[in-house]
Amino acid sequence: MRAFANDRSAAGFELRLALALALIVSAWRIWVLARSGLNLSFDEAQYWLWAQTPAFGYYSKPPLVAWLIGLAGAVCGETEACVRLPSTLAYGVGSLFVFLIGRALYGPRLGLWAGAVFLTLPGVSYSAMLVTTDPPLLMFWALALFALVRALKTGQRGWWILLGLAIGFGLLAKYAMILFILSFALHLAWSKEARQAAGWRHPALAGAIALLLYAPNFFWNLANNFASYRHTGDNANLGGSLFHPEKLAEFLGAQFGIFGPIFFAVLLIVLARIGREIRDPRTRLLLAFILPLFVLMCVQGLLSRANANWAAPIYVAASPLVVAWLADRKVLWLVRVSVVAHVVLAGLLYNFDSLARTFHVELSPRTDFLKRLRGWEVVGAQISDLLAAHPGARLLVDERKLMASLIYYVRPHPFAAVKWNPDGKVRDTFDLGMRLDDKAGGDYLLVSERGDVDAMAARFARAVPLGLVRHQTRSGHAIALKVWRLEGFKGYRDAPGG
Repeated sequence: MRAFANDRSAAGFELRLALALALIVSAWRIWVLARSGLNLSFDEAQYWLWAQTPAFGYYSKPPLVAWLIGLAGAVCGETEACVRLPSTLAYGVGSLFVFLIGRALYGPRLGLWAGAVFLTLPGVSYSAMLVTTDPPLLMFWALALFALVRALKTGQRGWWILLGLAIGFGLLAKYAMILFILSFALHLAWSKEARQAAGWRHPALAGAIALLLYAPNFFWNLANNFASYRHTGDNANLGGSLFHPEKLAEFLGAQFGIFGPIFFAVLLIVLARIGREIRDPRTRLLLAFILPLFVLMCVQGLLSRANANWAAPIYVAASPLVVAWLADRKVLWLVRVSVVAHVVLAGLLYNFDSLARTFHVELSPRTDFLKRLRGWEVVGAQISDLLAAHPGARLLVDERKLMASLIYYVRPHPFAAVKWNPDGKVRDTFDLGMRLDDKAGGDYLLVSERGDVDAMAARFARAVPLGLVRHQTRSGHAIALKVWRLEGFKGYRDAPGG
């Protein structure tokens, strides 16, 4: 009894440490966000815009990222730090679920290191400072995997219900969550014990809950010509020439940066020795949630291209796997060294600007990797002044990226802005709901990065150039936008060109 009590006390101590680490790192990141002064990227600005009109779906993504931004905005406002807050919090919570996975499989000590590894991964440190669909996806992926581990061990229905909820919310975060189901199927195929523990009723219950939770997004897609699904399919980009080994090499090289060089090298060793490694049922379980997505992304990278972050969910299972593998070989010190190195790297990343100033490093557009997150508040203020000087003229933009940034940075926010779309095709979220319709009449303030707008001007009764809005950042990166006042829209079909 005393030994049992000591075990429970130790487990509780590790849990408190994991919680403290998640809180400390998350607080550090929130502090950095509040002080960074970095502008939103166009994708982040677009997600913020979605949050202003809550829906069950949007053109390119399911709705959870917008819901989370809306929730954060209701709590702390619409500053860049508040918009990005859900990512930082999601990774903090996700690291606790990774800790719980590691604890359930390998004990509290290795579980603590697994959570620390995940929380401090270079890819997580970078992604936590931006609002994207990956942080909530990884949080719910980790929750789902923990629920599955507990469900298979205990057989209790509550864990299967939690699994269904996690998968459902994961699908609302990013469609890649469907690959969790593929991994679960692989695990059942590999493990007779898992098949016996699961049966069919419990997985069916989890699946029914997940489908019920996800259903609103499906019906939104049904009502909008399957816009999100079509965009996801387009991202695969399999219509061109096939076989690009250089793209595969680029994808694999990026994984060393995302997971860390030591950890990804260990993962590759485990995959190369998979025939021996899967003899351990715990390793077999974790590999089932690594192998399908990793192989799929490698094939995608070879045939076309695979973005580095597309493989991110594998690191939920890979974090406890590499910790256990290194601990089994009595080299857990490599985990400690890597975690410390990753924290130092995050500190360098988070203090990039101040370090450059301290060491008198002159940044250039080539060396300033944050250049696209600078200067938009200045440009937005200039466009705001122009709109105020031309009352009654609606903002008109001819490109998605520019439109998203301007709607966020122009004050007051020009929610009535429209996008130029003469052929009526839906290529982005603005074509779906904010395009300039083919109706005569109306005056507009056109903002464009293009120099030649003769084709657009021909469809208006009068076009008056208002000059150039330009801002150059400290690193020399320039934002240059040309502005016209266009009066008396004649419709897309009443003039040639376009």
